[in-house]
Amino acid sequence: MRNLVIPRLTSRCFSVKLLGITENWTKNGHLIVRPYVKDVLKYVGAIVYDSSGRRVGVVTDVIGRVDNPRIVAKLDCRDLGELLLSRKERLYALLPRERRGRGGRP
Repeated sequence: MRNLVIPRLTSRCFSVKLLGITENWTKNGHLIVRPYVKDVLKYVGAIVYDSSGRRVGVVTDVIGRVDNPRIVAKLDCRDLGELLLSRKERLYALLPRERRGRGGRP
């Protein structure tokens, strides 16, 4: 799996994973992504970036069949969807942090 270090985030040493390629978009600001990753459910809530390191949106849902899922991302700007689709842009995701509880059962 390819990793990309986003220039804006290098001071914090975050690395992001290749999420997939744009497949479709809706006029109400959602982007449909064909994933390159296996476990798509752990990407819900992840921040999505394009190949130039610009923030695109947030992963909100996973739809489709189990053997052929699609990732739904809510775009920060509605007009960005058409541009990403026309360029067949590769998208990258910064995984959300796992929350740890204080005490109690694991």
